[in-house]
Amino acid sequence: MRLRRTRLVPALAVAAVLTVPLAGCGTSSAGPDSATEGTVTILGYAGVFQDNYEKAVIEPFQKANPKIKVTFRPAQNSAEMLATLRSEKSNPSNDVAIMDTSVSATGNKEGIFAPLDPKAVPNVADVTEQGKTPKNFGPAVTYDNLVLLYDTTKVKPAPTSWDALWDPKHKGKIGIPAAPDIQGLALTMIVCKMEGADYQKTIDPAVERLSQLSGAVQTWDPQPDPYSLVTSGSATVAVGWNARGQLYADTSKGKLGVALPSEGSVFQVNTINLTKNSKHPKAAQAFMDYALSPKAQESFTETMFYAPTNSKAKVPAAAADRTATSPERQKEMISVDWNWIAERRDAWTEEWRRKVIGG
Repeated sequence: MRLRRTRLVPALAVAAVLTVPLAGCGTSSAGPDSATEGTVTILGYAGVFQDNYEKAVIEPFQKANPKIKVTFRPAQNSAEMLATLRSEKSNPSNDVAIMDTSVSATGNKEGIFAPLDPKAVPNVADVTEQGKTPKNFGPAVTYDNLVLLYDTTKVKPAPTSWDALWDPKHKGKIGIPAAPDIQGLALTMIVCKMEGADYQKTIDPAVERLSQLSGAVQTWDPQPDPYSLVTSGSATVAVGWNARGQLYADTSKGKLGVALPSEGSVFQVNTINLTKNSKHPKAAQAFMDYALSPKAQESFTETMFYAPTNSKAKVPAAAADRTATSPERQKEMISVDWNWIAERRDAWTEEWRRKVIGG
């Protein structure tokens, strides 16, 4: 497996870089473990998510808890994280995982994750209803939604429909993360709605419509991500997440545009999870409680535009209006049963491989 950088974030917020593989990296020593002392290794999203999560959440936590050392171990997506966690299930080197709810649901069923202790993580009680997980498994830590990304210098006027993906003028300039990536699964549900189908009954109409893109899509695996693909000029339209899209819209000085099409979108939920057999469950849950606190939630929303999951979080309107839970986006969301999706992820992925990507 390709090696990825791993960052240590010490109390004074100076990051030292280690190089370790995600899987087969050995186990961390048990050492001390309490709500005020220990070591916590977090498996989460690479790139700008890691950069901003360290700044907005991990560094303040370590400043307040100098005896707890936090290591962030990056992965490209939730599917990669699940593979890593499966490989070390009996002897985990990761204590906490931040991943998509449809994937963490699989981890819960497979015994990869452990229920939380409500007394150790009291902020779980303030997570909004849609973010709570049965049996005290890891709750939602961020909310997001799928969006249409576009190059504002080449796409005018701004697109208002997902139909822009099928516009011949974008042929060869389209980036779509395919299933099993959650973005591909989310797009499947959206296209089902566009085609008048219920995704829980059949996805055939969506698969047929998506297969029409097989000769027009530049890549089904945007690298390093769909946002960079657009800002670099390699793609004119792409599919991505709102939070990262908003961040790149700012850093690209408006070159990247973010559109919420008229047909609607779907919520994406990231959960924060405790690995079963973690060697540092007390320190890990102390961090998880902080990550779910109003302070941490507010900070990350203002930093990266993920919507907060804590009902007591107070976010300035300038940031809140650009998140998944803004009034504009709330009314455009398609109802999704992510636990249901989790059970059918493999079947949907096979449909994509046979009929969409290979179509």
